[in-house]
Amino acid sequence: MTVKDSNPDTPPPLQPEEETPISPASEETPADEQEITTAIDEKLTAGRRQTAAGRKFGTFSGVIRPTILTILGVMMYLREGWVVGNAGLGGALLIILMAYFITGTTALSLSSITTNIRLGAGGVFTLATQSLGLEVGGSIGIPFYLAQSLSVAMYVYGFMEGWIAIFPTHHPLLVVLAVFAVVFLVSYISTTLAFRIQVLVMSGVILALTSIYLGLHSVEQLQEPQILGKFEQADYWTLFAIFFPAATGIMVGASMSGSLKNPRSSIPLGTMTAWVISLLIYVTLAIWYSLVATPEELVGNLTIAVDRAFWGPAVLIGILSSCFTAALSSFVASPRTLQALGQHKIMLFPEFFGKLHGEEPRNAILFTGGLVLFILLVGDLNAIAQIVTVFFLMTYFTINFILVIEKKLNLISFRPTFRVPVYVPFFGSLACLTAIVIVSPAVGLICILLSITIYFYLDRRSLETPYETLNSGLFLSVAKWAATKVAMTPESFNLRSWKPDILFPVERSTQLEGNFQLLLAMIQPQGSIQVVGLQAKKTSRALRSLPKIITALKEEGVFASAAVIESSDFLSSLRTTAAVMRSSFFRPNILFVTVEDRSAEELKAIIKIADENSFGVAFIARHPDAGMGKSRDVNIWIRDQSPNWQLSFDLANIDLPLLIAFMLIQNWRVRVRLISLVAKEEDIASARSYLADLMNLARMPNRYEIVVEKAELWEFAERAPHADLNILGLADVVDKTFIENMVVQTESSCMFVRDSGHESVLV
Repeated sequence: MTVKDSNPDTPPPLQPEEETPISPASEETPADEQEITTAIDEKLTAGRRQTAAGRKFGTFSGVIRPTILTILGVMMYLREGWVVGNAGLGGALLIILMAYFITGTTALSLSSITTNIRLGAGGVFTLATQSLGLEVGGSIGIPFYLAQSLSVAMYVYGFMEGWIAIFPTHHPLLVVLAVFAVVFLVSYISTTLAFRIQVLVMSGVILALTSIYLGLHSVEQLQEPQILGKFEQADYWTLFAIFFPAATGIMVGASMSGSLKNPRSSIPLGTMTAWVISLLIYVTLAIWYSLVATPEELVGNLTIAVDRAFWGPAVLIGILSSCFTAALSSFVASPRTLQALGQHKIMLFPEFFGKLHGEEPRNAILFTGGLVLFILLVGDLNAIAQIVTVFFLMTYFTINFILVIEKKLNLISFRPTFRVPVYVPFFGSLACLTAIVIVSPAVGLICILLSITIYFYLDRRSLETPYETLNSGLFLSVAKWAATKVAMTPESFNLRSWKPDILFPVERSTQLEGNFQLLLAMIQPQGSIQVVGLQAKKTSRALRSLPKIITALKEEGVFASAAVIESSDFLSSLRTTAAVMRSSFFRPNILFVTVEDRSAEELKAIIKIADENSFGVAFIARHPDAGMGKSRDVNIWIRDQSPNWQLSFDLANIDLPLLIAFMLIQNWRVRVRLISLVAKEEDIASARSYLADLMNLARMPNRYEIVVEKAELWEFAERAPHADLNILGLADVVDKTFIENMVVQTESSCMFVRDSGHESVLV
């Protein structure tokens, strides 16, 4: 084990400082006796409840005392004076206030959140889990547990340094093992015992502080405070990084949430009280240091507090007491975080870690003890201090960020009894990120990557959070904001963000089932489909399998929904549905209809409905035998545009056919064939050039060929290259006979498409 002596010129990095049953009356029992018996039962029940509550802790014993004792550690005695000597009283106070600004905003955020939820065991982990889910809770909870556990080792190491200062002949490793054994046994036996020992330990801290303050009367001549120091041994930000761990420890009370009588009230009150008291102590001690010694003495003597105190040994007792109680507080808190992680199946072997023996998480204590002992035996812990500090800063950032989200969502479910303005957690989050960069950008990056890795690992496990979280409200608010923006944006501005969103009215589930693969190929991966089932009677069985088909679409990773409407009039129901859908966030842009059961008049009316709502149209006419064939080849028929084969952004009903073809190329890997029939021989070259330029500007994959001939439609249709699907433009005047004949002539399924004017293949 490596032991480093304190050196006035190069002070080592300092560690974060946390954190008999009565039978019921029978029917024959007289009324008076029954009332007496009932009263006795109620009193016994109340007594049992009081006994159970007695095993839990109140605000002072469960939050204020352990938090203060964790914050007031070795930094106060051995490093605060060194900071004052380098930075001067003004610079030191600014450093203290900056550090306490971070922990103060976090304490306020923590207080606000805990008054809005039922905070169970696990403290910060439970808070993050209830707000953002088990994945985020685990990604923060595991690093936070590691930070707490490593803090135990650091405090034990700090105790050893103080002990060696008193007894320099003692072996450091034996001191470390002895202190660890005491801390472990006390924590393992009983949390109550640990907190009772804290009462004695706190006496040592009070004695040390009293001796320090009384030292003002024993100093021969008070010094004039230097407002701004010379920063001889470290610059401002280095001093901040060294001092910041002194302000940590505000999470100790929250980590004890499962052992508190009333965590909702105890955590806010206790945390803020401990924060205020410790801030006052650090500020007054900075003034004390500037009065009792010169800057040179403060920089050159790290134990100046011992020398200038009324009774020096009391300060040594305080150093040992602070380190011991900080180690004890962290050892009591960290296994409870681990137990909560196991209870929610975040850790491996959850049954082992999540088990409670009475009120004590003894399995978690055993594991934590082994982890701490391993770290102690490895050696020098100074390098670990930065990692622990960054872990705590990440935890503080998460708490502040959760409150920012809660405040900005403005959900009715967020009704904390302790309210803070939104700028408090906002600036707290920024301050945490700034501190991470200042303390160690490299370590910060490693810790962030670790948390992200844990998050994605937990996300792949598809954990089931046992309560509602912010996620649903967050996603709902984002969707609401997006819907508002989309509704306010002219449709002409959305050409680049176009994606296929299909509205498919059906009267039988088989209509959707028969076109399942085609629809899937048209919308994956970003498109959507909304199916409207129209049935004449509630007792109809034609749509009974519709939910299963929708589920199958969702399993393919697409957004799909369905609604069934009782209606005897297809067109009037479709008109109403289209009008309603047009105002929705996921508004359709393609009206997809099967033509087999529709008359020519109905098809004309459908086009009119599509025009009224700015929908594109896709009529599918399936070949009764071939269906979609092998789904390998698609023919796109482009009408003759002679003599004006000039390419422009205003294409004549070509955008939607090409966009559909592009989706089929992506999902079916089909080969596309562009066919154009011209009336004159001299137009063939212009048509070929037009189509080649069109495919180039449209960035279509190189899986196409161009066919241009001088021929009549029906004559060429009989000898046209075979395709599994033919896509043709839909004329203003619908001719159902033409549609049916095209299916017969091409011996394949055909899709007749009409642009809405709000899509473009060239953008």
